[in-house]
Amino acid sequence: MGVKQKPTQSAPANGVNLPNDKDREREKRRKAAESNVGKEFQTVDFNSMSITVLRKYARVHKIKTKSKVNKEELAAAVSRHFANQTVKELDTITCF
Repeated sequence: MGVKQKPTQSAPANGVNLPNDKDREREKRRKAAESNVGKEFQTVDFNSMSITVLRKYARVHKIKTKSKVNKEELAAAVSRHFANQTVKELDTITCF
């Protein structure tokens, strides 16, 4: 005839809840993003990308290359193109 009660979570003695896993991950991402602020140049390793990705980049951006180019040459061409792109920060932020 007894009534079962659900266990309740008690707050810690100091009244502060400990962060859960989701909060910890969010905090990690925030700190990682903050550490990148102020770095002017971020590098991209095009040599680590597959040849299909490099070909698609070259095709989309209409980079003229030989038809039978190897991966190293294609990565160099894509890298040069990428480095020469100018970014209008205000427009990018506004459109984001």
